[in-house]
Amino acid sequence: MNERVKKMKDSLRISKYPLCIELFRLANESLDSTAGEPMITRRAKLHEHILDNITIFIEEDDLICGSGASKPFGMEMQYEYGVWTKDEVEALKSEIYTIDPKDEEELYQLNERFAGNALNSNLVDALSQSLGMNDRMWPFMKSGVILPPWKDRKGGSGGGFAMSGYGLGPGFFLVCIDYERILKEGAKSVIAEAEQCLKNLRYTSGDSIDKQNYWEAVIRVFKAWVRFAGRYADLARQMAAEEKDEGRKKELLEMARICSKVPYEPAETFPEAIQSFWFTFLLACPSPTTTAGRFDQYMYPYYRHDIDAGLLTDDDVLEYLEIMRCKTMKINRVSGKANRAKNSGMAKWYNWTIGGVDKDGNDVTNELSYLLLESARDTQLPHFTITVRVHEKTPEKLMVKALDVVKTGLGMPAFLSDKSYINFFLEGGMSIEDARDYCATGCVDGNIPAKTRSQVVTFFIIAQAFDVFMHNGFCRFTGENVGIPTGDVTQMKTFEEFKDAFFVQFDYLMHMAAERNNVELIAERRLFPDPFRSALMKNGVSCGKDMLDRHFDFENGSLLGAVGGVNTGDSLAAVKTLIFDQKKYTMQELLTALDNNWEGFDEMHSDFINAPKYGNNDDLPDQLVSEVYKFFADTCHRMDTAYDGKVTPNAISISAHQPGGACTGATPDGRRSGEILADASLSPDHGKDHNGPLAVLLSAMKVDQDPYQGTLLNMKFHPSALKTADDEKKLASMIKTYLTNGGKHIQFNVVNRQEMTDAKIHPEEHPELVVRVAGYSAYFTRLSGAIQDEVINRTSFEQV
Repeated sequence: MNERVKKMKDSLRISKYPLCIELFRLANESLDSTAGEPMITRRAKLHEHILDNITIFIEEDDLICGSGASKPFGMEMQYEYGVWTKDEVEALKSEIYTIDPKDEEELYQLNERFAGNALNSNLVDALSQSLGMNDRMWPFMKSGVILPPWKDRKGGSGGGFAMSGYGLGPGFFLVCIDYERILKEGAKSVIAEAEQCLKNLRYTSGDSIDKQNYWEAVIRVFKAWVRFAGRYADLARQMAAEEKDEGRKKELLEMARICSKVPYEPAETFPEAIQSFWFTFLLACPSPTTTAGRFDQYMYPYYRHDIDAGLLTDDDVLEYLEIMRCKTMKINRVSGKANRAKNSGMAKWYNWTIGGVDKDGNDVTNELSYLLLESARDTQLPHFTITVRVHEKTPEKLMVKALDVVKTGLGMPAFLSDKSYINFFLEGGMSIEDARDYCATGCVDGNIPAKTRSQVVTFFIIAQAFDVFMHNGFCRFTGENVGIPTGDVTQMKTFEEFKDAFFVQFDYLMHMAAERNNVELIAERRLFPDPFRSALMKNGVSCGKDMLDRHFDFENGSLLGAVGGVNTGDSLAAVKTLIFDQKKYTMQELLTALDNNWEGFDEMHSDFINAPKYGNNDDLPDQLVSEVYKFFADTCHRMDTAYDGKVTPNAISISAHQPGGACTGATPDGRRSGEILADASLSPDHGKDHNGPLAVLLSAMKVDQDPYQGTLLNMKFHPSALKTADDEKKLASMIKTYLTNGGKHIQFNVVNRQEMTDAKIHPEEHPELVVRVAGYSAYFTRLSGAIQDEVINRTSFEQV
């Protein structure tokens, strides 16, 4: 880390993050002036107005132009998701966010102005018309079976989004746009294609006008984007004219030259390519799940060109990568209170995928793969996330280098199985060449660049569904009937009868969740077309359709994320063992104990805690966890989506296991009411694995993970477990064995429990302690207390 990067990293240490209203103000101005026009036209003009008028700046020492808000570290209030009410803003101010008092006053005025236009709507408004006002769906929406639980028929869970980036929201869209096209062809290629489509347009079909509006929107937005880059070129020249330091003057003039060229023209050098990429990335945001895709692949030609020509050294390239890490740290997001609970620690998922294979199955690790890892090791910043694709021929050198980063405590990179992800896309009908090109989007969710997109991702709390089943359709969290009558569990004679009845309830509640997703799919398609991202999908210009209004070869627009599957499998194992097999307790006794939160049932509680648990290579709980996940995946594949595809199963928790647990009563695995659920999806419940890391992997390998778009397994090692090169090679071998024999994902925390415990008590003494939460790393001291405790309480292995 050179002096420039050290200064930029030091500048990241701030205590409060500013909330900005400039983008919302500009959006209101545009929406007022375009009332009555087609939605895609309104959105394109809004995007243009923002790009032409948002405040821009170039920070000291920066070599890459472009920030994500009108203020450094800022998050712009968004209109698309929901309204920021005074109580929600006050909650933000009580944490690590700040807003200028005048801006806060104007924010409420802008809210009224936005809502006062009958042609305006946001996502919560649209969802409430179907989900909040439907007497069948409303009890489900507040039940905690899906997160976050709604608290108001019209206001949903409360709060909106404030995010960095100058693209069009909303959403946690899991999509990788075609960065390579802009690098190779420039924005001028997209503009020219759209203009040619307009020239060739004949009004001979029912969608002719829609296509005309789409192509005009693409042209408008991409031309505005080019002007946006030009604004930075002008600013850099102006700053250069006033700069006294000749070295910095030269840098600013070079930045001006580059911004005058890209993204309109193709990039030729690595600095041009990284600037072009960054401008594209900013337009793919705001979304907390924006991915860079296979960065080491599409950027490699520019790296190779400059190295071979003697224009740059590896140290120069590393500097650019480390600057990019610092800039990514300033691209942030925040949501309402209920959403913050499932995304603890300013969670964001800006994922850079490295390694893997090419379309012919050959390993593609290159020098840039190693430099990206070095940038993380050197800066010790939790973002951007790096994910390594692993296959049988992944070089040991790459695995060891990756673990060299992991053992610093960063919690990255994560490791993905090429075999499992490729199988997932092959089963979905993609070609082997396309399947081999997958990347991580969001946490660990696989998508194929420009060819697939996941639009709606909802967390489904399986443990809460099980609790609803145990009470014959009644939800203890809300005190209402949510499910269907599946029978009095105290009258069930066999475990198979009990389990089958649970699966009936499970199926019903999953279908409700699928309906909820379809409502969001339809609402977003109507309200939020996005010409920029849509044009950078496969045939994105020529098809004449927004990406939310078209079908893809592999249709994975709707995802359900399984949370609490391990707790449910463990609960089933305890019921089978203690009630049906040993007959030590009756079902009525269990129900009474659960309804009393185990209070007064100490011996019984101990027995249920000590019943067989997943993660110890014990066939009974492992098999039941496997059955739960198989049923979840099979049910998803039977449920229709609004895009004529099927629901896609996913299994990651982010930090949803905390609010999911908060909604869920006591469960037969011994968990008390409100306690946190098992983290990730394939991690054992906290402290319940006793037989070492190999037993955990053997348990996880019994679950068929291929049908899932992503699964997640967390492991924690004490730093002493990775002291030597042999330790790293041993762990590298274990990772590769797991990922080539049924595993899909694995990631590690290498951290001292004592340090985390002290950081919870004395946060000011540990400001840069980073841990892996789920599919993201975060500063430990910015996590909620419940998630801090959860990370502390994960089983820590002393040796590989």
